[in-house]
Order: sequence, then structure tokens, then C-alpha cells
Amino acid sequence: MEIEDIGRVYHYLLRYRSIEYKPSTRRSRSGESDVAAILRGASIDQLDRFNQFLSPQGFKLIEFDDSTRGVSTAGRVWILARGVEADPPEFYTTDRVISEIRIREGERREDVAIWFLHIWMIYLSLIYTRPGRGVSEVSGYIDATFSREALTHAVEEHIENIRQMGISEGAESKAVSILDAEQGQDIPRRVLAFLTLMSGSGLVYEVSKDEYQQTLLGAYEIAESYNHTLRVPVENILKNVVNIAAPSVTQEEEMETEIDGVN
Repeated sequence: MEIEDIGRVYHYLLRYRSIEYKPSTRRSRSGESDVAAILRGASIDQLDRFNQFLSPQGFKLIEFDDSTRGVSTAGRVWILARGVEADPPEFYTTDRVISEIRIREGERREDVAIWFLHIWMIYLSLIYTRPGRGVSEVSGYIDATFSREALTHAVEEHIENIRQMGISEGAESKAVSILDAEQGQDIPRRVLAFLTLMSGSGLVYEVSKDEYQQTLLGAYEIAESYNHTLRVPVENILKNVVNIAAPSVTQEEEMETEIDGVN
């Protein structure tokens, strides 16, 4: 891999988070065949050097062959995975999460973060808890399909359960007040925004209109970092879950709410 090749592959991975040789469920994207050819032709030493280049930036290149379910015969998939303990570059910021999930001008960051966290947990229940799939089962991504309608309905049920449970049953008062304030088409709009964000982050793939599937990248990162996301401030959860790093925040901006407080 020459320096120019490294630049081309890196640029592509930053945009799409994955490269496929012989994609199994879609057509090759523009330029994908070229960068796949570069990676297929790279030696082990060259790939090691490329990972050395990625490591200080909080990334690592992971390769899958056709022994992985969902990878086509003789195909390859490379993903740009986030290091569990590392922060990706600051040009991936939680500001993107906030701006894309926010549905009203002036909504507080904490309110938007709590909405994101709850939708994310319900998303996980659809593709892990309900089918009895463990978070370590990466190959299960091929069966992890769901519709926007199903996710919306699950979120609506969740909010109704919170209302019925109430603060007296142990729910955190701040979370209850934030979630209970939804009205009209708020939930469908939040879910659509969530799916748009997840698709743009390479964690889910829209198979057909309003029908989604988890990606190999999404499954791998859940397996690698799910436990690492627990019991940390909401701002950090956004960073860990969506793979979008938070810049340093001031003490006034820091969010103290933990998962235990928003369940």
C-alpha cells in the first residue's frame, strides 16, 4: 500500500465505515471495488502498518471472510471499528447526535440524550433480547431485521409503561418528566431521526423502504463494547453507542444521569 492508497482507503472508510468485496445484499458503491482491490492486494505487514496508522486515532481495521455468515462466497468485508478504550477523532462529535435526534429548536442536550438512550435500548431489545440472541453473537446480524413501524410501536409501548409505572415505582423523576412530555408525532419523528443517524453511522442498513437490518459493523461493535457502555454518563453513552466521539465538555455541560437513572 502506497501513501496514496492509504489515503484512498482511509477516506472511504471514514465515509462508509466498511468496504465489501463482492457485496452480498447490495451493489458496490462508487469507488468501492477500487479500495477493496487495494486491501486484497495488501500484504500482512502493510495491513499491520495501516492499523498502526489507525490506532492513535481510535480505530482498527477488522477483516471478515466468507466463513462469516452474510459474507458472499469468496467475498471479504473490512470494517473500521472503534477501539473500546479509545476516542475517535473529534470531527465525529455528539453534536451530530444531538442535532439529528432533536426535533424542536432549543431542546436541551440532556433531554435529547435521554430520548436517544431509550430508543437505543429498545432497538437492542428488538434484535437481541426478543429473539434470544447474545450480544457476542456477531453472525446474528444477518437475521437482525426490523421495521420502522415495529421500533416505533415498541417505543410507544415503552413510554406508556413508564407513565403507568410512575416515579413511585422507582423510575427516575427527571427521565419520567422528559419522556412523558412527548406529544403528537414526537415518537415517530424521533424514531425516524434515530434510524437516519444509525444508517449514516453504518450501524444499520435500510434493506427496503422502512425495513432495516443491523450491519456487520454494528454487530461487531456491540459485541466488543456493549459492557463498556454501561454505568457511564449519558454523554459518554452517546459516544460509545453511536461511535461518535464527544469533545471535552465543561463541568456545567457534563451529564450526570446514568443508565440506572433512566431505566
